[in-house]
Amino acid sequence: MAGFGETPESTDVFTDDLFEGEVALVTGGGTGIGEEIALGFADHGADVAIASRDMDHLAPVAEELEERGARACATTVDVREYESVESMVDTVVDELGSLDILVNNAGANFVTPTEELTPNGWRAVVGTILDGTAYCTFAAAEQMREQGGGVVLAMGATNSERGAPFHAHSGAGKAGIHNLMQTVAAEWAEDGIRANTVAPGVIETEGVLEASGGSLPDELLEDIPSGRFGTPGDCVPLTLFLASPAAAYVTGGYFTVDGGQLTAPLPYDF
Repeated sequence: MAGFGETPESTDVFTDDLFEGEVALVTGGGTGIGEEIALGFADHGADVAIASRDMDHLAPVAEELEERGARACATTVDVREYESVESMVDTVVDELGSLDILVNNAGANFVTPTEELTPNGWRAVVGTILDGTAYCTFAAAEQMREQGGGVVLAMGATNSERGAPFHAHSGAGKAGIHNLMQTVAAEWAEDGIRANTVAPGVIETEGVLEASGGSLPDELLEDIPSGRFGTPGDCVPLTLFLASPAAAYVTGGYFTVDGGQLTAPLPYDF
């Protein structure tokens, strides 16, 4: 039995054929959380498409997807441009036959005091996070309606639920994602489309570590009751559950993967 704070591999929790016959698209699927989610879908029977701006990141992951038994599609996209997003969706459907699950994982961020945040910096991050999620969601929904339904998931962040010092652009974009998923969940339920938000806390990805100078400060652990930073793999089981038939009555929700960070601080000194 797993101890507190340890997340089992998705292969230990779900059946191998859970997503058999379905196609999942993961934006930002060539690195970090997106890569792990894409591999998780492949491990459980889905055919998987991954997309980002850099084919160099996508190619080795696509090869790994195929080694795990999935049909794979790797395609470049700039999620900030709607025509590029439409082309991505068309490519996925042409190559894999359908689009049943969309995971909006493409993101961008950098650290800066808000007073030094430039208009270009704001547009680059909010454009990727919020515009990109909206564009991918809108384009995928057109295909899902034709098929009779589907699942849309967005990777939010816990900094959308409180202030995001030195990440004003990211925090605002992630907060917008949360509202967008709630809105489309209500509007599109009659179309058979479910929408939910997965909100990671502090996850040790290559990008986060690079932005932090190679390691995360130990002081951050003081606000995480589980006593450790998250890993990309911690985000996989919840994402798969929300995409699965087991969550058929779950839509418009917001689910954290943060080791309890958003809870009130524990009274360690009582």
